Amino acid sequence: MIKKNITAVITLVSKNKECYLKHSKIINNLLDKYQIESIQTKKLSQFVKDFLINIDNIIFERIKTELNTMILNGSDLCIQNNLFRKKKIMACDMDGTAISIETIDLIGEKILKNDHISELTEEAMNGKVNFNKSIIERTKILRGISIKEIKKLINNITLTKDIVTVVKTLNNNGCYTILISGGYNLIANIIGDKIGFNEVVSNVPKTEDGKLTGKLEGTVIDGKGKLNFLKKKMKLNNVNKYETIAVGDGQNDIDMIKYSGLGVSWRGFPNVNKVADARANYSFKSILYFQGYSDSEISF
Repeated sequence: MIKKNITAVITLVSKNKECYLKHSKIINNLLDKYQIESIQTKKLSQFVKDFLINIDNIIFERIKTELNTMILNGSDLCIQNNLFRKKKIMACDMDGTAISIETIDLIGEKILKNDHISELTEEAMNGKVNFNKSIIERTKILRGISIKEIKKLINNITLTKDIVTVVKTLNNNGCYTILISGGYNLIANIIGDKIGFNEVVSNVPKTEDGKLTGKLEGTVIDGKGKLNFLKKKMKLNNVNKYETIAVGDGQNDIDMIKYSGLGVSWRGFPNVNKVADARANYSFKSILYFQGYSDSEISF
């Protein structure tokens, strides 16, 4: 690796004063270890702070590795190059990210009254089975279910706290927001519209006489499908990869998380945490703070 100097930023997002002070000290100790002085610190919110530092790219990777292995209970943390910080495209997963549940599991639980589908989903999200095969198998199980019954389940779905604020803020600042889901369009379109995403991409189950046939239409939106759509949208909008952010929690989000300029694991499975640039477990608004938005810029 050729050594070159960059301006990096470490962002700390804490849930309370105790975590903020404790974890700020940990960051300062890490900078002292590498004999790095912050060129600037900036408060983005009461318990949110940026540490801007000048370092070479080799030290950057070492610090990033150390920070990503730390478990800071009560805080979200991110280190990144300060260039292209505010993104122009966000690709966001739905199940387990934009909402707290897996919608196909919900269909199985509330309508079929069994947990077999949730077991298949768990295996797919952990990377134990191929997602493409898993979604096809789960869709077969749902054959004969009424579309009306499925849409009634919307009332059982809770949006992730602050996601409307995050999407609204990004939209207002010229970022193109995409809800991209391995779930079904029957639910994703409603959820995406409710949150305010610019576009919704998801799997389309075939229907006949108002019921699911057990098959999917068109290309399956799996991990590669998500990434391919992100690349397509980047090309269409003349946006480079460093100007993109991808957020997700499961195995089928890994491709877009690894590829994007900033890949964020939102309460993700271990395999996702390993490849993400940053992990967020406490506040979905960390998605904004990681991009340098302060409270005065957020559309509450």
